[in-house]
Amino acid sequence: MSTYIDLLIENDDIVTDDAGQPLLITDRDVIAQDINHAIRESGLLSDLIGERNQQRRAMIRKKLRTVVENDSRVTPGTSSVSETLSSTKEIYLVITAETEFGLITIGAN
Repeated sequence: MSTYIDLLIENDDIVTDDAGQPLLITDRDVIAQDINHAIRESGLLSDLIGERNQQRRAMIRKKLRTVVENDSRVTPGTSSVSETLSSTKEIYLVITAETEFGLITIGAN
């Protein structure tokens, strides 16, 4: 039995199956989706895109970790935010955190 159940949201819309019924997600996927939404709502990704100063970028990554760890379902001290720059100058973020259901990973570019 699942502890957490929610609707799957992609591109700001409810995902449905072939019959038009909403798809459900559970536990670890629910936590990852909730954290993903919290990060988007924080506005920190936009700040990170516009910032070129490496010290300020590090501060924004620290704030992102705080957003992740503010979720009570995340094990304290287990989150990380890594950032890489591709050859095409795109920034990729990988955010990870440990939960009682295992590791969650959220990617953003």
